Amino acid sequence: MNKNYLEEMVNFGYNPENIDAFHYIALPYLGQRFFSNKNSRILDVGAGSGHCLIPLKKSGWQDLWAIDIDDFNKDLFQKSGINFNKLDVEKEKFPYNDNSFFDVVLSFHLIEHLFDPSNFMSETHRILKTDGIFILVTPDWRKQYKSFYRDHTHIHPYDKESIARLLRCYNLTPIEIKSFGVLKGVGRSNLWKLIKPLIFTGIDLIVVSKK
Repeated sequence: MNKNYLEEMVNFGYNPENIDAFHYIALPYLGQRFFSNKNSRILDVGAGSGHCLIPLKKSGWQDLWAIDIDDFNKDLFQKSGINFNKLDVEKEKFPYNDNSFFDVVLSFHLIEHLFDPSNFMSETHRILKTDGIFILVTPDWRKQYKSFYRDHTHIHPYDKESIARLLRCYNLTPIEIKSFGVLKGVGRSNLWKLIKPLIFTGIDLIVVSKK
């Protein structure tokens, strides 16, 4: 993934100015369910344009950290009071201490872009505190097999069984695996804004696991 791709995504609307209502509702809701302590130290791996961390920041979580393969949005994170590190998660060691650094690691729409997830997974396990939470989102192959490779940077698809197996291989215990996002009809009705569990009706997968 290179800067041209990131610039293309920005031009397509994937930028901090266009963080949508879904992220502003879904991320705090996930926080309330799985890491309600607003002093939790949270890392977003593959942080992109801040679609996870900025909604959390505005909802009261303050100890926020970001990793991305490019420093395209470094200034954005620093101005928002979010710690940033540029890092290739397939090859490099994460610059954090063992077993005691993060309460929560998030990674939304990263793992499907990796040729080999082994370094990413082992480093995630290493830096999580005992009982720390790892929340991963990726396209659900069984729902997106016709469209998955329209994004030329997509490499490896996952379904519920394969992603759960991967987590277990790195000593992370899945505690919830659900659909994620909002179905088109539900999205148009805006009912999901009032009934928040409807965010678990879409075409992606969300996997919550514990160390």
